[in-house]
Amino acid sequence: MKVTVLGSGTIVGRTGRNCSGYLLDDRLLLDCGPGIWGALHKSPDRAGFIDTVLVSHFHLDHVADLVSLLFARYVTKVGTEHPLTVFGPVGSKARIGSLLEPHHDWSQEVSYSLEELMRPDTKVGDYLVRTSPTGHTTDSVCFRITDGSGVSIFYSGDTTWNDDVVKLAFACDLAIVEAALPSDTPAPDHLTPRLAGRLAAQAQAKALMLTHCYPEVFAGDPSAEAADSYGGEIILAADDLDLTI
Repeated sequence: MKVTVLGSGTIVGRTGRNCSGYLLDDRLLLDCGPGIWGALHKSPDRAGFIDTVLVSHFHLDHVADLVSLLFARYVTKVGTEHPLTVFGPVGSKARIGSLLEPHHDWSQEVSYSLEELMRPDTKVGDYLVRTSPTGHTTDSVCFRITDGSGVSIFYSGDTTWNDDVVKLAFACDLAIVEAALPSDTPAPDHLTPRLAGRLAAQAQAKALMLTHCYPEVFAGDPSAEAADSYGGEIILAADDLDLTI
């Protein structure tokens, strides 16, 4: 499975880091925060291949550029040969619908469907998508995406420390885990590099990618902090990073 980091940053901003967005196999997009639409255009025609968007929760740093993605499909007709389906947590039809409501003059003419992830596992094209609540918000979820060859990517979205999240990540090939806050200042609605390392260790993940770090995290050494409890490969996410798992 190919993994492309389109956005590894936060809404606070840091040079060279868009908000959350990760592309799998050039077709499945995990979150679509500010900056992701522009990142898609760094590679010719990449935006047109996307047929699936998975939304972890409704904070704007994870979903705002969904409007841009849909508007571009309306204006330029890009991707019309690849029907687009947006999957999100329960409540997505109302919440994302309200995000698009000011744009009803064109959004009703865009070819896309919006589906709520009502079950813990859903078949999405060639992928099996499993979800679990994260506790970051009342409706936030994390994802485990498994392709036809059995390769599994875990994406935490934004999360609290949560045993169910650890279970969903178990034995995955790559855990993409937020490490928003410095390890010495934890908070109840995000992880730190040290907690991300502990999650990867307990889940026995084959590799860990640290991402969604606020600028204060880089005052320390997030990779070293994660390595306090996790002995596997640690990757510090950066925009435009490509991996093949």
